[in-house]
Order: sequence, then C-alpha cells, then structure tokens
Amino acid sequence: MSRLVWLLIVGLLAGCASTPSTRLPGAEGAVRPVTQVVIRYVYVPVDSVLTGPEFIAEGPLSMCPHVAAERKAALQRCNAKLEAIAAKQGTVVEPEGEGKGE
Repeated sequence: MSRLVWLLIVGLLAGCASTPSTRLPGAEGAVRPVTQVVIRYVYVPVDSVLTGPEFIAEGPLSMCPHVAAERKAALQRCNAKLEAIAAKQGTVVEPEGEGKGE
C-alpha cells in the first residue's frame, strides 16, 4: 500500500516540475487609475405616522350626513399627510458615516 502512495506522490511531483514559469507583463502596459464620480441617491425616511392607514367611516343610510362628514375629515387628514410627505421629499439627507472625516 505504501508503494502505491509513493508512486502517486512521485507522479504528482513530476507533473509539477514540467510546468513552465509564467512571466508577468511589464509595468508599461498597466492602466493608470482614474477618479470615478458615483452618484448615490439617499431617500429621506418618512415617519410611520405619515404612512399609517386612515379609518374609513361606515354606517347605515340613516347616518349618511354623519358618515359623509367623517369621510371628508379622513380625506383632509390624508391630504395633510401627503403634503407633509411632499415637503420632506425634496430635502437632502447626509448618508450615515459620510462627511465626518471617517
């Protein structure tokens, strides 16, 4: 059994010796580094209060004026939330870890 192992080792080592050495190209063919500008968009986080669902009023036909008033109030609250989100949308946010000399 040991003869088989030695034969295998000698065969592997003989294969390693016959590989030619690789020559690396000279430095004259190297590419010079160039600064690349990468634009990274950072989205403004929106408060969970502004993204929460609104209650939709429901009721029988006899309470139609009351239900309509509640639905109108819910629409006004939704519009106020959308205005608050639109006001935040154009603001610039500094990404974490940047601009602090790190």
